[in-house]
Amino acid sequence: MTEEQRDAPDRPEAERYYAQYASLDAEEAGGSSVAALQAAINEGARQSWKLVGVTQDPTSDGVILVWDTSGFFSG
Repeated sequence: MTEEQRDAPDRPEAERYYAQYASLDAEEAGGSSVAALQAAINEGARQSWKLVGVTQDPTSDGVILVWDTSGFFSG
């Protein structure tokens, strides 16, 4: 996610859940859609967020990852 996407003025501030867009367009993603998806997953994992949902963006070649930002828990 770019800094511009993170600081978008029309984006409401995330509370517990955070929606993150990940492009799966190979050209836009820099050559590999799998690498772009893995980078987005790694970004959330570095912050100890739990991935709770993934949905395809119907308007583009991408997905929306939904993160629980309250912290990672197992089980």
